[in-house]
Amino acid sequence: MSANISYMGTKRELSEPVWSAIALARDGVVLDAFSGMCSVGESGPAIRQVWANDIQSFARCVSTAVLTSETGPLNPVQLSDIVFDHFNSCVREFTAHMGGAVSAEGEMLDCLDFDSFELAFSKVDRAYCSDKLNIVGRNYSLFSATYANNYFGIRQAVEIDALVSSINFALRSGSLSLEQQNWALVALGRAMLRIANAPGHFAQFLKPKAGSYKVYLRQRRRSVWEEFLTSIDTIKPAHSSDWRVKNRTFNEDSLDLLERLSGEAISPSVVYADPPYTDDQYSRFYHLLETLVLYDYPAVTGAGLYRPGRFTTPFSLKSQVATAFSRLVNSVAEMNADLVLSYPTNGLLYKAGGDPRKMLLERFSSVERVYASQWSHSTFGASKGHAKAAVVEQIFLAKL
Repeated sequence: MSANISYMGTKRELSEPVWSAIALARDGVVLDAFSGMCSVGESGPAIRQVWANDIQSFARCVSTAVLTSETGPLNPVQLSDIVFDHFNSCVREFTAHMGGAVSAEGEMLDCLDFDSFELAFSKVDRAYCSDKLNIVGRNYSLFSATYANNYFGIRQAVEIDALVSSINFALRSGSLSLEQQNWALVALGRAMLRIANAPGHFAQFLKPKAGSYKVYLRQRRRSVWEEFLTSIDTIKPAHSSDWRVKNRTFNEDSLDLLERLSGEAISPSVVYADPPYTDDQYSRFYHLLETLVLYDYPAVTGAGLYRPGRFTTPFSLKSQVATAFSRLVNSVAEMNADLVLSYPTNGLLYKAGGDPRKMLLERFSSVERVYASQWSHSTFGASKGHAKAAVVEQIFLAKL
């Protein structure tokens, strides 16, 4: 696993049958139109070039690192030597401005029972509300001023901001290349997912209760710096550099990209499509990773502190899913490419009265369901709150 990052709807375990289907299609470049964390692109044989696309900026960072980097990430010692001094200086500066809150949080982390925790938790909340006024508007204060004491601890949010500042400073000073900056951001995003006070995603943060406060404290005690170094030592690029440098990545709406590529002289021979199949909008689950990459101080709203203008996919809207599928099928056919489609039998298109096989037959002369098997998909607590959802996963191969 090159990126080793959990992601909703990942097809990591389905990658083998996906590549078996791709092997039956035309020779040439494969476009993964909904690439996510690159679980399919990285797992195939290095005999085809892979183009990867995802609308999420953090996913683009992952695909760029895993599929197109000339070199892998620096090892933890090398990266630490470059960024630690600046990181440590930033942490000291912000801790000085938020001393009361940081101190109160330290006392809370030492609590051994729920009664003392509740009292300390209230003290932390009051201290943070007061102290964060000292940092609002300062450079590299985004996570400290917005996502501390909710998704992350106060010290953790300070460390996230300090790492972003240190990574960018190292880039400006020439100590890190653009490629190495990208690897560092991927590692930091992975670290954020691992330490967050959240159910494996960022749709919501968890409020501590008597039965869960120990988990809350365990997460709050984790060091961003340590998780960051562990992550940089865990991630790696796929295959050889000779293979990777010929790949391409995109950061576009998949339907717009497919329509654009259908009019270009050089286009993929095979498109792999794994569109969303529930009514959950994925952008809601990963908005903090988007904010990490953009670092644009968004005006957040709602209980989940969501970014404004989050992407909404028509594949997750019952009223629009059939039209979205039609655009997908038509664009791939106009591209003169074969289409490998993953779609489960409980997908939203079926619930809207559509049938992917029938839609494929409208534009492709040969359509075969080459794989069907029951799978248990992780939902990370999405929509209905179930940890797992039993589905029959299908793979269709459509050829012109």
